[in-house]
Amino acid sequence: MYDKDQVAGIRRWPIDATEKGFGGPAHRSPLTAGQLARERPRAGAGLLSTPRVLLREQALRHNIAAMAAYCAANAVILFPHGKTTMAPQILAAQLDAGAGGITAASISQVRMFRCFGVRNVLLANEIVDDASISWVARELTADGQFSFLCYVDSVPGAGRLDRILAACGFTSRLRVLVELGHEDGRTGCRTRAEALAVAAAVGRAPRLELAGVAGYEGSLLAPTPAETARKARAYCEELRQLALSLAASGQFPEPPVVTAGGSAYFDEVVDVLGRQGDWSLILRSGCYVTHDHGLYSRIAPSGRNRPAVPVLEPALEAWAPVLSRPERETAVLGIGRRDISFDAGNPVVLHGRAPDGTTLDSGGAVVRRLFDQHAVLSVPAEARLAPGDEICLGISHPCTTFDKWRWIPVLDAGDRITDVVRTFF
Repeated sequence: MYDKDQVAGIRRWPIDATEKGFGGPAHRSPLTAGQLARERPRAGAGLLSTPRVLLREQALRHNIAAMAAYCAANAVILFPHGKTTMAPQILAAQLDAGAGGITAASISQVRMFRCFGVRNVLLANEIVDDASISWVARELTADGQFSFLCYVDSVPGAGRLDRILAACGFTSRLRVLVELGHEDGRTGCRTRAEALAVAAAVGRAPRLELAGVAGYEGSLLAPTPAETARKARAYCEELRQLALSLAASGQFPEPPVVTAGGSAYFDEVVDVLGRQGDWSLILRSGCYVTHDHGLYSRIAPSGRNRPAVPVLEPALEAWAPVLSRPERETAVLGIGRRDISFDAGNPVVLHGRAPDGTTLDSGGAVVRRLFDQHAVLSVPAEARLAPGDEICLGISHPCTTFDKWRWIPVLDAGDRITDVVRTFF
């Protein structure tokens, strides 16, 4: 499923003192993730600097195992979305736990996964440019064990894909999924009739093979999570009817794939599209692997109190120093938009710590505003926060925190470093 030697080799790469989050007074060169895993130093031993982002090993392992168990119990195949972490060490753990492959959002991500030997990749997107299509053709021709799926959502798009494959001498068939979108969404046919026309165009293309249908319910919007879940369910029913129509008309040469499912409403996807018998259902959830303290804590199935779903744990946290207390009800931290996600809500204040290690009560503190390198907090006037203290922050939407860090330490329950994860954005 992947090249274990390539992934293990990451732990021999040097972590320079110039890397963000490292470079504390105890940092020595050369330093590697493998050394840290053997020595298991405490996170507060002077190796790390601030701001820093950390992963909690126990929560990470719990989430991977919980989602794997849920998929196995529901006869669902999981292709976790690699764009969340872009970290081969985490992707390898997901594959080891039973994932059938990895989802990508772009050809550059597919190329990275292939560099680490991932054999089964689902590109949850269309490809239309010559360079990307030619690369896929070469990769499929060179490696008979490489399994690849991508989307089409228009007759012209299918035709272009077929023509470029022909021009680069591709002699096999590229397996594609017809994407059904929704109004005000992203890509994808806007109606079932359009999707049927695209499927027919794929059937006429000499170098394409219709492998199934695809969609994404996570871009639907409604005033509340419960209403959004209902919209997701109705959308999945449209996807189901499309798959049934295509199957009934004999347009799938092989048993088809149906794929949908982010980390928010995958329960609705499984309820509507799972256990059909006519197809294999692939979930593409990504953010479940770390969960969060914000967006997904509210809208994921367990946050909506759904039964028989995995209860996930936040695994990603950020630490930042208090730089200033310019007003009694204001504290300013040394962390900002260059370090932590803000696209789905501001970070959540969890707790604080004084320089001597004493835990500080930061109850009532709220991130009011983010700048590039500063976070402005509203704090109770009586809060005992001073320059040099540190604040632990939970994040909202892990994808846009991971992409700001190249090396992220992994800590055990005793705050010892057990690994360092390398990202490839």
